[in-house]
Amino acid sequence: MSSTPVKVTNGIDTWVRQNRPSDNLASTTQLEFSNLTGKVRYAYLTFAQPFPKGVTILSAKLRLTTRYAESTSRTVTLKKITQGWMSTKVTWNNKPAVTNTDAKTLTKSTSPQYTVWEFDVTSHMQAVADGALWFGWRIETSNASSFAQFYSANASVSGRSVKPTLEVVYIEKPSKPTQLAPAGGRVTALAKPVLRFDFTDAQGSTTMQGFQVQMNATNSFTSPSFDTGTVLASVPQLDLNDTAFAGLSDGQTIYWRVRVQDDSGLWSAWSDATSFTRRVKPTLTILNPPANVIDEPTPPIIWSLTGGTQTAWQVIVKNDNGDWLHTSGKTTSTDTDYTIPAGVIKYNNVNYGLEVRVWDTYNRESTPGDTAWIAAAKTVSYAYDATTDPVTSLTATLQYPKPVVTLTWQRSLAPDSFVVRRDGEIIKAYLEPVDALVSGTTYEYVDYDASPGRTHTYSVDAVVNGKTSSGSPTVTITPKTVGIWLMDPDEDIYVQILDADEGTWNMGEEAGIFSPLGGTKSVRVTQALRGYEGSLSGRIAETPDSLGTIQEQEEDIWKLKSRPGKTYTLALSDISMKVVIGNVVVAPLPTRETIKKVSFEFWAQEVPFQAEM
Repeated sequence: MSSTPVKVTNGIDTWVRQNRPSDNLASTTQLEFSNLTGKVRYAYLTFAQPFPKGVTILSAKLRLTTRYAESTSRTVTLKKITQGWMSTKVTWNNKPAVTNTDAKTLTKSTSPQYTVWEFDVTSHMQAVADGALWFGWRIETSNASSFAQFYSANASVSGRSVKPTLEVVYIEKPSKPTQLAPAGGRVTALAKPVLRFDFTDAQGSTTMQGFQVQMNATNSFTSPSFDTGTVLASVPQLDLNDTAFAGLSDGQTIYWRVRVQDDSGLWSAWSDATSFTRRVKPTLTILNPPANVIDEPTPPIIWSLTGGTQTAWQVIVKNDNGDWLHTSGKTTSTDTDYTIPAGVIKYNNVNYGLEVRVWDTYNRESTPGDTAWIAAAKTVSYAYDATTDPVTSLTATLQYPKPVVTLTWQRSLAPDSFVVRRDGEIIKAYLEPVDALVSGTTYEYVDYDASPGRTHTYSVDAVVNGKTSSGSPTVTITPKTVGIWLMDPDEDIYVQILDADEGTWNMGEEAGIFSPLGGTKSVRVTQALRGYEGSLSGRIAETPDSLGTIQEQEEDIWKLKSRPGKTYTLALSDISMKVVIGNVVVAPLPTRETIKKVSFEFWAQEVPFQAEM
């Protein structure tokens, strides 16, 4: 249980005397009081309210300090003032009224100077927290033999705290729940959904101890049809399956509200009532692929919805671990088909998860165990088909000095498409025969992204009527080259950079160090991981292997620089990666007309690993 202590010393006070009924004494350093005949004195004291409305007061102490020593017994009483007053205007003639109700009395047999009188005013402060008007106290005594004095708010004694002090310790009740779900007239499919709400207790206890939920057919809770009573729980949610709630029929609307309790036993106010309706979900069926096997890497996904009307859809492809590989995004449409794009399904005999999500005309709300969409899922693998004829005569040739591999093959009849693989991974999922045709029955594909210095195995499959050929031939090649290559095949630009330095290499991260309040260890939170980035430099030159004059090579570099943001292929050592480049510089060498220095920065567009964020 967390409590808030408040100590207040900036009181407002004064005192009045019967024998000088017009005097105002607010500027004095004492609060004088007595019960002498004809010389009665009263002191008045108040403080600004040091806590918000609605809190629970654990303790409240008023401390007053004796100004002059007394050797005899004295009784002092605090009575609550019942009307407004101003310290600079109060006199005996216009003194404010008081009540005898819940007066606080304290007696001391002796009272040396600086004796502290401590009054327990918890009940007074609780009444104020509960909304009672607050005007302060009148201080009086029943002794008729002498005057008595406390130090006033104007007093000051070196090395001592003598001003009137009010010290209050309180706790606040939890805030009224506002985040309820399902709510707002939205729809759920379950007869007994999970109800969720929020627990906030900023100044009081930060731990929830329990809650109470009420439900009714109308927005009136004088006699709710279902009431949980107090449920002991530390998690702000209620699974109606764990209760005696009868459940909703299809089309039925219910209203509900909730209040929460912290571990000090304080209850929040009731939440505003809200409603939801049950609507059973329609049935979603994936029609294609009909089985758990697909015969091509870009299969069409077809589905149907019965018992409802589709307003939007989404198709998701996952790997065997459930990680998303691709999503169509939520599309507002009544279409019931979608083709998986090339590059998503890359391997044979590997399981892929297909999920179709459909939204109907109801404004559904997701709750635990019940999504706002209707879903259907299927696990498939990409398999070969023995009845489809494979290609023949597959060869691989290196376009030296470029790190580029040309594949050629034969097929007597043109298929619907070809699938090209490097090391078992699909690198071209839908290659149309017309784009690959060289002449007759000869076809060709150029791979610009093979990593130099590594041995690669290629294969080409034929796809006919959605079925991929089996028994395709393979060919192995190790691309070898010299220097660094920056390539833009779309523009037929190939720049060779020789004598390159080691450059600077980095793999950027977006991260920060956080030190949790009260924790003993710092936490590093990573928001994003990037691929290789850095800078490289070398030279361009006219050599027997160069692809042009020094002027032509320089012009090609300027063309690359002139397209900021475009993706190029960077090949060096045993790495080939897609990059964007910047800060490109070509500088002449004063003594060599056929050699120029080149430097640039690069940022890879992919990471060379599977990130788990």
